[in-house]
Amino acid sequence: MKIRLDHLRVDVLDMGVAEKFYRDALGFERVVRFEVPDGIIQQMGPGGAPPGVELTQKEGLVPAPSKTEHICFQVDDVVAWVERVRAAGYPIEREPFKIGDEGLAFVKDPDGHLIEFNDFNGR
Repeated sequence: MKIRLDHLRVDVLDMGVAEKFYRDALGFERVVRFEVPDGIIQQMGPGGAPPGVELTQKEGLVPAPSKTEHICFQVDDVVAWVERVRAAGYPIEREPFKIGDEGLAFVKDPDGHLIEFNDFNGR
């Protein structure tokens, strides 16, 4: 038996806006997209493969990002990823910093979901 993460669901208000952020700022590509009777469900991930995020836009659904929960992506260079997000025109929630040997930074997607970049090598 084995288990691995496939995706995390992220509720979005506008699929086009969300897709642009995850594509342009994070470099994600579409894995799959479903048109459902009351909205759209689209999975995106690095290289167009899981693990990634499942963007969900449904009629009447208003995203309610958590104040404490976040999505964390392991990256090779926190500073470079923050600059990529900034260059794509998105604000940085918390500039790069260190905790022990780890380098971290936080950004928010257009719906306010908190995203952490983490480099265990401290960059």
